[in-house]
Amino acid sequence: MLQQLMLYFDNDFLSGPPRLLDEYKWFETADGESFGIRKSRLVPNETELLQAMFAAAVSPDSPYLSGISHKEKSWFYYLTGKEDSPPDDFPVRFIHAEFSERIEDKPALLEAVAGFMEEALVIWLSDQSGVIIEKAPSGLLDMDSITALSSSLLSDFFIEPVFFIGQIHDSNSRLREKFQAERDMFREFPGKLPKGKVITFYEASPLFMTGQRYLSLRNAISDRLLDTLDEAELVSTLKVFFTCNLNVSSASKALYMHRNSLQYRIDRFIERTGIDIKYFTNALAVYLLIIHRENALPAPE
Repeated sequence: MLQQLMLYFDNDFLSGPPRLLDEYKWFETADGESFGIRKSRLVPNETELLQAMFAAAVSPDSPYLSGISHKEKSWFYYLTGKEDSPPDDFPVRFIHAEFSERIEDKPALLEAVAGFMEEALVIWLSDQSGVIIEKAPSGLLDMDSITALSSSLLSDFFIEPVFFIGQIHDSNSRLREKFQAERDMFREFPGKLPKGKVITFYEASPLFMTGQRYLSLRNAISDRLLDTLDEAELVSTLKVFFTCNLNVSSASKALYMHRNSLQYRIDRFIERTGIDIKYFTNALAVYLLIIHRENALPAPE
């Protein structure tokens, strides 16, 4: 079987201890042999077939497991497919990170992250990439902290980070799928990165609305946002707010609604989803998602 897979996937096939975890998806045979296939080569049907035939493989000797806590190890195993259930039951936000250089002093970098984000775990996925897991995020992310962290890493470690800020996700059975889809969006981002190289899921979303890229966006969208967009009355209110150029006073007049009542609905949406729709880029992403859902645009083949 492995020989056939090797012939089929050719240069995108690796065997031996799991490595390059951010680029390859690793599996383990019943005999304990590990092999990896480049993620960009796999199509969904192939991934599903391989997952049905083989267990996920993570080497216990992986350098990314050295010197980390039990909780961090549990998250590593979960995100890489070795464990089935999320280690915690609270909501999380993934902040995906890539670094311009190999990180030699990981403890010092972890200390720097802790200085800006107290309730966070750092999980390494390769020598130059990882994910910061924000635990139980309450609404909006403090973007100033991420920007300050980016500046600190550049000045103190002489490395240039790139951050992709994900959404708030519930720790349910689909969490790993959401994590991987966000990570795919980060790696496939086709646009020019903004100054500071910090981009949010919602800033990136419009570039993933068409073609094959839409698959990553569709799989990544937070269940919280999807559930919220199922509320017809709220969606109607949001559409008026958007068409009134995000002006609460104008929208409340158009809706024949008291300004405070409209502001309450907007604040409730922000609190539930973590999306600050008072800003154009976030509002644009939500508006396009609403239009996409209402018009039932076909998914790419």
